[in-house]
Amino acid sequence: MNSALIELAPTLALFCMVTTLTPGPNNILLAHSGAHFGIRKTLPHVLGIRFGMTALHLTILFGLGELFKTWPNLQQLLSLLACSYIIYIAIKIAGNKAPDGHSKGNPMSFLQAASFQLINPKSWAMLLTASSVFTLENELFWPSAILGVLLFNLATLPGTFMWITIGKLVSKKLIDPTFNQRFNWSMSFLLLLTLPMLFLS
Repeated sequence: MNSALIELAPTLALFCMVTTLTPGPNNILLAHSGAHFGIRKTLPHVLGIRFGMTALHLTILFGLGELFKTWPNLQQLLSLLACSYIIYIAIKIAGNKAPDGHSKGNPMSFLQAASFQLINPKSWAMLLTASSVFTLENELFWPSAILGVLLFNLATLPGTFMWITIGKLVSKKLIDPTFNQRFNWSMSFLLLLTLPMLFLS
């Protein structure tokens, strides 16, 4: 492997891990899903995130990010869609009042999780950064770009399962209707707190 790629890998891996560990729409939804549905039923959600982010990452690398410069209204439209969808999910989470501590709904499907990445502001921010800051020039562009795609799919997994586990650890307490309601309200509130990311440049 080229020495420049070897030097890039640790920094890129750290970026992937840190950005995945920090709160964001995906992580809040994973914690909620882990609590209500368990780790096994949350796996399609995890795979959907990885597929959606990989597809988005590759699309950005092939030039989709340049569309924002040409058509800035496209970014505003995506932000409005994301805002509306996050508010919708937050309302659904807050309204979950199952007395036995189990969710009335279903875990997010593979397709839903993959599609959500198209309007997830944190996914766009992470991948635009990775595609610009952590790619090398000239003949090393695609090797460094592919390295970024691989590391995003590997280095982010610990953070992903950390959030699911956080949810799973409180799952037994969800039998208490009061705790269940407070947990859902907390997850809903944390999800809404991610909305300011939509308006950050």
